[in-house]
Amino acid sequence: MSPSVVTMVAGLAVAVVAVGPAEAACIAGAAECPIVVRMAPGSDTVTLAGTLAQNRDCCAYALRVRAGQVMTWRVTGPAIRTTIAYPDGEADGPGLPAAIRLPESGVYVFAVRPNLMADGAFGRFVLTITIR
Repeated sequence: MSPSVVTMVAGLAVAVVAVGPAEAACIAGAAECPIVVRMAPGSDTVTLAGTLAQNRDCCAYALRVRAGQVMTWRVTGPAIRTTIAYPDGEADGPGLPAAIRLPESGVYVFAVRPNLMADGAFGRFVLTITIR
């Protein structure tokens, strides 16, 4: 895979961008290779789908936002754990509130992982993110 691949998903530009020294071994959706999400012009909501599987690092999404915006999210599917990495390198999770005020401008990485402490941790999920 090339370091940058762009696909269209339901009118949404989704780019997989390799970051760091292991670009050749980049696994799309892994924390070190998040899927870059750009919302369609005029939209503040995006719906993403993925599959959580055993022994597979998935699904991290990179979103560029402005300071003070609020991200809300909801997911349907298997039992999950969520984390968010801030532009300054700090992180929260696992487990996040459904609405998060984003304190600084930059790229945030929101990740969905299987909740290995719960039954039904694997399978297809649908994630909806709104940023206002």
